[in-house]
Amino acid sequence: MRFHNDFRRYPLRIVAGCILITLCTSSVGVASIKTGYKYQEIKRLHRMVRENSGPAELNMLIQKSRTFITEHPEYKRIDQVYYIFGHALTKVGQPEEAVKAYRQVVENYPKATYFAPALLEMGLAYDRLGQHDKADAAYHQLVEHPKYGSRLSTKTAKRLLELPKEDRTGERPTSAPHRGRPDALIGKKAIEFNVKDLDGNDLSLQKYRGDVILLDFWAVWCGPCVAEMPNVKGVYEKYKDANFQVIGINLDQRREILVGYLQKEDITWPQFFDGNGWENRVAKMYGISAIPQMYLIDGEGVIRKSDVRGRTLEPAVAELVRENNAKLKGGKAAGK
Repeated sequence: MRFHNDFRRYPLRIVAGCILITLCTSSVGVASIKTGYKYQEIKRLHRMVRENSGPAELNMLIQKSRTFITEHPEYKRIDQVYYIFGHALTKVGQPEEAVKAYRQVVENYPKATYFAPALLEMGLAYDRLGQHDKADAAYHQLVEHPKYGSRLSTKTAKRLLELPKEDRTGERPTSAPHRGRPDALIGKKAIEFNVKDLDGNDLSLQKYRGDVILLDFWAVWCGPCVAEMPNVKGVYEKYKDANFQVIGINLDQRREILVGYLQKEDITWPQFFDGNGWENRVAKMYGISAIPQMYLIDGEGVIRKSDVRGRTLEPAVAELVRENNAKLKGGKAAGK
């Protein structure tokens, strides 16, 4: 009888155990869901600050990211949270703290999705701090990594390494436009633009209609561009009084570097500069993907030659100036 009574208690114990297990499992499930909600909220805030980085949203993102990292250090997407945390810190002007966040990803999660982006951003943060040697080390680590050679982050790192260190301010270099053939525009009307030059004056091709124009896409950081400048100065001095004009489209990102170079070299022809590098407004219109790039435009606004430089520049300008002036002279004679 006693044995019978103990046996009857067993189902109750089993049921109680099952209930306890279910409650524990449910508790773990609820906690996991809550963690997921917190992660999604951080992602939502990150999207918000990328579109409109107000101080309130940024501070909230920093606070939530810091708390999440402390409470859930083993979360499966913790690499992304560290990356977002670093990005927000950079936005509020704390690159030193941002470096620490990015380093967590680089050192502890080498196989994670955000390893390459974090390594690039760490380099940019070092550039922002003026610690260019440390930035170079980060860029080289990314470029030389066997897994990430084709990633956009790696391509950006390569472009940064090509820039003079003094031009690296911690901003991503703007991406080059599509790579078109420069000679594809020969024989076509030059693409018109209406912008302001460095002095705030109106600048357009139409302003110099009737003149031969050398449209020169260049930058101070571009070695070949600087090497070509004596040739450009030479043709300008020789033909500036013969219905010939040079217009510079500058792809630098820092105005003071451009102005200093122009003053030093006594370059006086008009320049368009907007500080956007490869995203320069006029450069994008012409699909510029490499510099120096020059277009020689006749008095009627038609592109006649491209990529004229070195020994070919002066003869090309001389020929087109003679042709253009003959037409102008003929037109005046006909008008009489």
